[in-house]
Amino acid sequence: MAAGADPAAASCVKALTAFVEKGKALLERAETESREGCLQDFIRQKIRVVQKQSLLGLIEAGADLYRSLSVKKKTDAEHLWRINNHCAALRAVLKDFEQLEVQWDSFLQRLDDELQLSAKILDTDDQSKCVSPDTSLINARTGEEVRLEKYLGEGKKILLVLIRQFSCLLCRLHLKDLEKNQRSLDAHSIEAVVVSFGCQEGASHWLQETGCQYDMLLDHERKMYAAFGLGASLKKVLNFSNMLLYAEYVADNMEFPRELPSIQDDMFQLGGDFVLGEHGRVLFSHCCQSPIDRPSVEVILSALGR
Repeated sequence: MAAGADPAAASCVKALTAFVEKGKALLERAETESREGCLQDFIRQKIRVVQKQSLLGLIEAGADLYRSLSVKKKTDAEHLWRINNHCAALRAVLKDFEQLEVQWDSFLQRLDDELQLSAKILDTDDQSKCVSPDTSLINARTGEEVRLEKYLGEGKKILLVLIRQFSCLLCRLHLKDLEKNQRSLDAHSIEAVVVSFGCQEGASHWLQETGCQYDMLLDHERKMYAAFGLGASLKKVLNFSNMLLYAEYVADNMEFPRELPSIQDDMFQLGGDFVLGEHGRVLFSHCCQSPIDRPSVEVILSALGR
């Protein structure tokens, strides 16, 4: 570093350089491993929270970036970069940062294309406008078959919260927000019900771990997910921008839940929130475009006209 160099700018350069180098190493490793065998095996075995050298390692790298800059959010880091943009070295490493983002997202798009995941995400026009009350699901607590009609009736509404994998932190935070706003839901005769595509063992562990009081239904065949046009996508889950947002939770000392080794889950399934009225008519529909993309209670009630 040259004598008299701006310490704030130099700190940004050092932190960003370390992040970019780590990100490039993770991406190069993933590109190599994805070509070595079955792509499905790579997805299942090589992209896991417990593997620090997997693509998910970018989350911790992002958290380290924020800690190095003494910030907790991406927007705060970007503010630092803007006010120190007079530094040529910082501008150069920011170009590397932007190039890494393009390469990262391009790799994920290639995986989506090869696995034909993008094609499984339905357009809004193809989503169900009504869900049959005869739809059969499994009660996660009892293992008994239950029909959707149990929750439908005159003056009643049901908010179906279709979650992603059992270890999805954002799904858990969303449900906590719903529980916090339970009075507002009760005032509008809305009953929240959690829906998962997972197995009963995973559901039992999830219920115990979260303490969630809502009814939970299992949709093993993902009939509800398909009806609402919810597909799976590596890019929508792991894109560069999202990874830096997930890093905010880590920087704030929040832990991502660990997956159960004994069950097979699907990290790339997308979720959504849907309000059904009498006879199963869809009154509100929100298909998540990423794990972070969940509607607030305020948005749901506003859409229903309060």
